[in-house]
Amino acid sequence: MSEPLRIVSIGAHPADTFDQSAGTMAHHAARGDIVTAVCLTHGARVHDKVISDEMAHRAEIPEAAELAGLIVERSDVKADEVRRACEILGVRDVRFLGVDDSILLVERDIIRQVARLLRELRPDILLTHYPYEGSAVGNPHAAAGQIVMHALGAAGGVDPGDRHPPVRVGQVFFFGQGAASVRNGLWDARGGYTNDVFVDITDVMDRKFAAMECLVSQGYNGAYNRKRTENGDGAFGGGAVAYGEGFIRMNAEVHYHLPLTQYARARSAASDHEIMAGYSWRMPLPQDELAGRPPSLRD
Repeated sequence: MSEPLRIVSIGAHPADTFDQSAGTMAHHAARGDIVTAVCLTHGARVHDKVISDEMAHRAEIPEAAELAGLIVERSDVKADEVRRACEILGVRDVRFLGVDDSILLVERDIIRQVARLLRELRPDILLTHYPYEGSAVGNPHAAAGQIVMHALGAAGGVDPGDRHPPVRVGQVFFFGQGAASVRNGLWDARGGYTNDVFVDITDVMDRKFAAMECLVSQGYNGAYNRKRTENGDGAFGGGAVAYGEGFIRMNAEVHYHLPLTQYARARSAASDHEIMAGYSWRMPLPQDELAGRPPSLRD
């Protein structure tokens, strides 16, 4: 396209946009697209080393005022981690909506806040959580996806006090679910969805890994980072590439001609061993010697 795309990735918690779409955001930022990462909640109560971890073993929780101050402090820590992670990915626009994550509900005020943000940012592509993730009840990721869906509808109209005109988003991609089609619980069994778009992030896995290493307060660094990388991105990419991020496309696409991706065309000309070399490469740990540039069907 002649003009840069506007990409907005909205996560329920500070780590979500990186866990699910860091490599994709890095690709678009490197291409010159306008990328914005949005944290819906401050995330201080979710997987936080101090709030949710250390206090689990206390005999008594601090008084309300002290706890509230600690939540603010931990929210600031998380925000700093997100900024550092975005800098690694080349993402310069980061937004914090600061919603309390104790109980995330699909509420009018939050929807209106997100709708106003969409009118301001005017994304061509929106990335967010699948609205029926897990049970879709009591699941903050699902609630975030539903909030965004309501906000998309609201953003298509006007809102008194908001001077930005209505906006419609070209395409929505939901974060892919689990490691491909793995079902982890009763509610996952209802399924019905498939991850139908995959982005090869092999060439930027080192940057995604480094960005995730910034998320210390949520425990997304270290061993978890490595495990998530190999099991999640490795599973998504296993069909053709070493590492990939999966998405669920909301709208069917319309083309003037029949579409053929660069990967499909390259793969049709590749041998079995060339294809296997592409998805067998494993990103070295930071302390390992460099393993060289990962093979790719683009070569």
